[in-house]
Amino acid sequence: MHSTALYNATLAAFPMFAVTQIQVLHALLFAPRHSSSAGQLRTLLGLAAVVQVNGAIGQAGRKVFDKLGAHPDGFGKGSFQWWTIVATGQHSEIGGFLWTLRPDVVSALRDCGLLETGPRTADEIKLTPILVEGAVKKVLVNAYERNPVARTRCLLHYGRVCAACGINFGKLYGAAAEGFIHVHHLRALSSISAEYEVDPVQDLRPVCPNCHAVIHLTDPPFTIEQVAEFLSLARTNT
Repeated sequence: MHSTALYNATLAAFPMFAVTQIQVLHALLFAPRHSSSAGQLRTLLGLAAVVQVNGAIGQAGRKVFDKLGAHPDGFGKGSFQWWTIVATGQHSEIGGFLWTLRPDVVSALRDCGLLETGPRTADEIKLTPILVEGAVKKVLVNAYERNPVARTRCLLHYGRVCAACGINFGKLYGAAAEGFIHVHHLRALSSISAEYEVDPVQDLRPVCPNCHAVIHLTDPPFTIEQVAEFLSLARTNT
């Protein structure tokens, strides 16, 4: 099978991936040589059980297979496990059984925005200092802020409610927006060195897109407390 077929199938299947499936695939991208065990991924993502990791990568593989129509290695349907569509596997004396993302899947996930920036969302664009005809420019957000492991642990601790205004997208907009939230880094990214290890509880906070935009209107950014005070004063004056 031509190597680009799996790449194209992964691109086509990506919009159908559930959140946990994206998180597992994203964590594999961050892993050395794109390899990790289910147990390691479970620990990194803060999931309750290994079966959640196994299920996520299997379901992702099934969705890619539906677009591909065949196994990348030519196996007949029913003679393989679904995870083998997106990864290969081998036993390791150190880490147990390791999954390794297939190169075409790695390339496709990168082109979907999963390398250092994660799934493409509104916080990847930033208003220019002076808005001209709605012009925007794309900015690559530092991997410390968009690392899926750090993001997941932050949200597990604080929940998906804006720390500044208290909005919960699921309650406001319903199921279509359930779970949506940005994650803000409290430390200036310019002050973080390559050796820095983010603390998801101390360094990150969930914020809505509006409050996130206001926080970054200045350099250095406004604090979450300042933005909350802006909102309080605005409500008082209306």
